[in-house]
Amino acid sequence: MQYYSSPQHPGTVYTVHILNTGEIISNVQDYMKFEERFDWVDRKYIIEKILHLRQLTDEQKRSVIAIYEEGQQIKEFINVDHSFKPLAFC
Repeated sequence: MQYYSSPQHPGTVYTVHILNTGEIISNVQDYMKFEERFDWVDRKYIIEKILHLRQLTDEQKRSVIAIYEEGQQIKEFINVDHSFKPLAFC
């Protein structure tokens, strides 16, 4: 007899951009206004991170990829509450 596990629910992963001013950009319309400030971000890398984090994120939680203009940093926050906001200056 073979047992099959039900497919795991892919976790929710959000990408946010944080400006030097500390403003958090979390929607496409706002991002488009500042897109040139994030030209240094490798989009393929971000997509790979999203796919990987979906596997690690619990169904009732979410993960966040924060892309900071200041210092050109990318940080991951895994399995955080839905109310979580990354600090503007980490």
